[in-house]
Amino acid sequence: MIIMPQPTEQDQLCREDLLWGGLSFPILNEEELAHDLAATGDKVHLHRGVSWVQVKPFFCLPCLLFSETDHRNSWPHPARALAGFMHLSAPNSPSNGIYRAIVRGRLDLYSIQRLSKERRHRLRRALKHLTVRPVESLDDLLTQGYEVYLSCHERVRWGKSRCDRQAFNAWIAAAFRRPKRLALGAYSANRLVAFMLPYAAANMVTPSYIASHTDALKYGPNDSLYHALLCIARQTPGLEMANFGPVSSDPLLDQFKMNYGSLTQFTSYTWINPLVRPMFNKWIRPRYPWLCGDATQASVNSENG
Repeated sequence: MIIMPQPTEQDQLCREDLLWGGLSFPILNEEELAHDLAATGDKVHLHRGVSWVQVKPFFCLPCLLFSETDHRNSWPHPARALAGFMHLSAPNSPSNGIYRAIVRGRLDLYSIQRLSKERRHRLRRALKHLTVRPVESLDDLLTQGYEVYLSCHERVRWGKSRCDRQAFNAWIAAAFRRPKRLALGAYSANRLVAFMLPYAAANMVTPSYIASHTDALKYGPNDSLYHALLCIARQTPGLEMANFGPVSSDPLLDQFKMNYGSLTQFTSYTWINPLVRPMFNKWIRPRYPWLCGDATQASVNSENG
């Protein structure tokens, strides 16, 4: 259940909230999102009325992660989900776990004034040094963006490596050329120092991917990109929530995201193949703590009703 903030006197927009006037996110439907994910290298399939994506080898999630699914009616193709799958549970449907994510609701109320005093100070300082705008030239991402990616990957060591120049070029070009994507860049003196590849689908926007150059961290590029994302989402009709991803095993990563969202729990259904359960419990669960719940016996979810 998401607790929605209520309007207050502080909700009058500030100058920093109006830097992206006229911009909005194109909104993808489920079919378009599935095509987008496939075009950028993900393994996607449609089964029993739901589009699924492999987030790990043979482990599937719905492409529209926050859509609710009744496990009695839909699940991924067994051959594509040999390790397991997870989805949010529809009201009064089987559930056996909790999906914990950092999200922000009521995007229409977002303003810099909603942030903590310290975060407002950091963000205003970032916006003095950086200009955030849509990336208009693919060449920016292929050249300066590649340097940003290498620096970021070396620092965080998280996710699939695309350090090979050819692999990076193919991935970033495919993402940039999707018809309903808006790539955001943070520029310092007209040089790209950070970028984000967000997308909006159904009623939700997600950063999808963000990278910042280590040398630019002192300027706060991630703050400026998150703020731009939320401001553009606020002025996009139909968007209600921002998804900053599941809780992770990196407290510092979650700590930053919590400045812009809050920890929210969603009832879910998870199935893990018993043959891989020992490996799952030893290696996967500690790194992906959002895969919680016993995942063996389903109960009927009545709380969502």
